[in-house]
Amino acid sequence: MDAVYYFAYGSCMSPEDLARDVEEFELIGPALVRGYRLGFTRYSRMRRGGVADLVPDENSVVEGVLYRLPVEQLPALDEREGAPEHYRREHVRVETPDGKVYDDVLTYVVVDKAAEEIPPHADYVQTILRGAEAYLSRPYVEQLRECLRQMAEKKPQGERERPSGKERAAERDRRREATGARRRRRRRVRRRVAIVLRRLVG
Repeated sequence: MDAVYYFAYGSCMSPEDLARDVEEFELIGPALVRGYRLGFTRYSRMRRGGVADLVPDENSVVEGVLYRLPVEQLPALDEREGAPEHYRREHVRVETPDGKVYDDVLTYVVVDKAAEEIPPHADYVQTILRGAEAYLSRPYVEQLRECLRQMAEKKPQGERERPSGKERAAERDRRREATGARRRRRRRVRRRVAIVLRRLVG
């Protein structure tokens, strides 16, 4: 069966998150790519903030997770990454801690990069850190944490995160329940007033 190697550096570093969209894959382990830095150059409505990107930088290194997956899973991976509209396929040279080198490894980079970094949503940050803490080197994880902390501090004061679909649905349910409760209270008041009036008239 034909297979491809795939380098993940964002949310897909977490196998649990990758498995939401890709049914079959093999986790190889930690890896790194040279000549890039980690950036957040695209706003994602689904992720409610900036999402990860590989930005060319000859003096930088990005750590991530290497997978092997059947070529039949590529359409699912493309769809997850929003390729080719939002991300495009890129092939990179990847190294593993034991010295192995993999050429022509698939990864994804943002097509239309924003001029300035876009702070990621807290939920997306936690997904990235879950994979990073499980597989990447401690110095890189600490560097990643500091980078994300600094980006969070740059958010304008009072800026509100865009609610997710579940949050909007829950808010609608709360409003419907509150409206129903008000209507029930008004009906009870009207019934009590009617009873009092009947007693007075009688």
